[in-house]
Amino acid sequence: MTEAFLQYVWRHQLMCTDRLCTLSGEDIRVLSIGVFNSNAGPDFLNAKIQIGETIWAGDVEIHLKSSDWDAHKHHLQQAYNSVILHVVLYHDKEVFTENGRMLPTLITPILPHVRENYMRLSDIQNEVKCGKVLSEIDSSRITLFMDRLVAERFERKAEQIVEIFRETISNWNETWYRLFVRYFGCKVNGDAMDLLAKSLPLRIIQKHTDDSFQVEALLFGVANLWSSFPDEYEKQLHNEADFLLKKYGLTPMSPTWWKFARMRPYNFPTIRIAQMARLFVSSTSMVNVVLEMKDLHQLQTLFSGSPNDYWQTHFVFGKQTNKHSVQLGEQALNTLIINTVIPFLFAYGKERNEECFCEQAYDLLMAIPPEKNHIITEFKQYGVEAKSAYETQALVQLYSEYCSKGNCVRCAIGHVVLKKQA
Repeated sequence: MTEAFLQYVWRHQLMCTDRLCTLSGEDIRVLSIGVFNSNAGPDFLNAKIQIGETIWAGDVEIHLKSSDWDAHKHHLQQAYNSVILHVVLYHDKEVFTENGRMLPTLITPILPHVRENYMRLSDIQNEVKCGKVLSEIDSSRITLFMDRLVAERFERKAEQIVEIFRETISNWNETWYRLFVRYFGCKVNGDAMDLLAKSLPLRIIQKHTDDSFQVEALLFGVANLWSSFPDEYEKQLHNEADFLLKKYGLTPMSPTWWKFARMRPYNFPTIRIAQMARLFVSSTSMVNVVLEMKDLHQLQTLFSGSPNDYWQTHFVFGKQTNKHSVQLGEQALNTLIINTVIPFLFAYGKERNEECFCEQAYDLLMAIPPEKNHIITEFKQYGVEAKSAYETQALVQLYSEYCSKGNCVRCAIGHVVLKKQA
């Protein structure tokens, strides 16, 4: 059992209220649980508790056992002098505030079915612990929670984008470029792509968008992805890159940044960079284009251009292959839009107080078919089948922020399961 679970029990008063009394036998009546405090200090602030005949106003601190009070040094901290009730699961010693007052202690009488449900969930090894009972939960409740999950995911991504916006001195073009390059490289090479974008500012690329060869040379020159046995095209590109990097004082990355192992060749960083080069040439101000587009098909068309013909017979420099398509497939295009365009629109709209862009982000997400990944597959086996990317993004948020972290007590679905009586 965890302290977070005890906090959950107190917050929702899932206790046998007819047995509330201090260790000394004084009756306890909870008039107000207080406000949960996620920062430093007592767990619940400004509570109102009647102990015996006296009504106390102050804070509530929650621990698994009484001695945790001393273990956490609260007996030395003036900030905890305002605590009026110590709520614990086990009592193993009397504790005192910094000013010498002995704390009234409540051993939490958790409702039996809540305790049993919690222990049952804790014993399940799967990350989706409530999977087997998901089909029993009212679908409208799950739908409402999905709305909250998507909002949480948007807010978290918007914070990251606004942070980039601050780093780029309020430059939306550079912000978009940084975001786009990072996610265009797939998750495995995300950090390497991020470094590439930071090492090669967009303003330099924009000076050469009328020449696809020079844009490609800039990107590959900074990425430093050259082969040991160059063919004629690579030699020409390398020579152009050497000239441009010297001209702009750019420093090549270490090749060790890049990963190729256990990847589909179509996702190799060489292919992704070649595709990016083509996109930067086709649109000199992609931010304006993205902001103006209202239709999913238009965005898919924007990002589906083919790179230089060289890459139709190569996945890396110097190794020729059979001819293949190097256009992004529909699923890859949709994933790119989900990870770049949609969060960018939301962050842009929120930062500028233009709600229309936030609404556009939601509309686009609902228009995209459901994603395919192991998370969605796992929920599907429990009867939760997503109908759009809006719902799959909600499930990804649910899995990553609640299920995989064991945060059942902070989950709306977990709340239903924990309160459920046999």
